Amino acid sequence: MKRSTRDFWINQGFFQLAWPACVLGAAWGMLWPAALLISAMLAWQLHPARRHPGDLRALAAFVVVGFILDTLWIRSGVVAYTMPLPFEGVQPAWLTGLWVALGLTANHSLALFRRRWRLWVLLASIGSPLSYTMAARVGAVEWTAPDWVVVLCLGPVWAAITGLLFRVSGRESGASSGARHTAARREQNAPETNTMETARG
Repeated sequence: MKRSTRDFWINQGFFQLAWPACVLGAAWGMLWPAALLISAMLAWQLHPARRHPGDLRALAAFVVVGFILDTLWIRSGVVAYTMPLPFEGVQPAWLTGLWVALGLTANHSLALFRRRWRLWVLLASIGSPLSYTMAARVGAVEWTAPDWVVVLCLGPVWAAITGLLFRVSGRESGASSGARHTAARREQNAPETNTMETARG
């Protein structure tokens, strides 16, 4: 198996395991499964051998926007989360873990959606409400607003905002790649320039 293929599946594996670790852990009153898995994912993906130049920016963007969104849902009476740690009325720590996991896929196993972010919006508009439905059934979240309001907020609105995050991650990744290529070309041209100057001298 090629290293790139292996890294892709390990990244996606961490992402898929994040939901049960965070959501089921919260439903059962345990924070340590989320802490353990997300810490392992951070250690793996941010290792210098695997880290993408845009990982830290993407991670920060997803976590900050996620905190604002989830806190807004709580304050607006859309949903209520179990295990509201470390503080009441704001995004719980276990949910932050899910945003960390999502942010760490933006330049790796879900990098496809940096270009096809509209496809992400379409898929997430359906998948996100389903995910919250399952979370509600296991007791990790409670829908405290009418169903149509919850589905609207956690479906199209959530999907559109996260889709834009993928799009921005793609633009930043392209800028970083362009800067690296420019630097590489300069390094390649440097010996030629020095040779020409020596010949002139």
